[in-house]
Amino acid sequence: MASKRKNLSFAEKNELIEKFQNSNLSKAAFAKANSIPRATFNNILAAKLCSSNAQICDQERKRQRLSPYENVDKALLSWIKYARSQNAPISWNVLKEKSLEFANELGESSFVASNGWLQRFNSRHNLYFKKLCGEVADFDSSSLKEWKDVVLRDILERYESANVFNVDECGLFYRILPDRTVGNLVYLNILNKCNEYRCPYVCVLYLDW
Repeated sequence: MASKRKNLSFAEKNELIEKFQNSNLSKAAFAKANSIPRATFNNILAAKLCSSNAQICDQERKRQRLSPYENVDKALLSWIKYARSQNAPISWNVLKEKSLEFANELGESSFVASNGWLQRFNSRHNLYFKKLCGEVADFDSSSLKEWKDVVLRDILERYESANVFNVDECGLFYRILPDRTVGNLVYLNILNKCNEYRCPYVCVLYLDW
């Protein structure tokens, strides 16, 4: 009658591996000397090897989170900060072109501005794309005070308050759908075009009101 198979604990497996590494026996001879089936001992060694490789790969993965093209990475990030300070719109293709431009200037001939590299760049710096409001992006707050103190004052002095007003035409899209969703963007754009019921109206603001 065959003996019941014994399951070795983690500590026992480590002890066996340590004994084997300190011995001059082959795997077959060591397994026989310790009354362990050869296949079982091979599996123990293979599991240990996989575990060691996994730890090494994990350490390598942590080191590789930094870009191999750090100079390109830093140059592109600095440019993005400057472009955003100027309220300049930045698209995916613009980032690709700028990264290639910086790579050429820095002599990084092997650099490829792939979608994968750009996705990792965005992840490293927590960047994401968002929709810009046109009027807000075009507004220069630094020139507002000068315009009010000089230009506007000169204009107002030439007119009576009853003749000073501001007129602006607006469009109310009262049945438009949201322009962002998780799903098929082409389908969403078709829906939006079918439901853009626009109601134009004019706003008038008088100075003497």
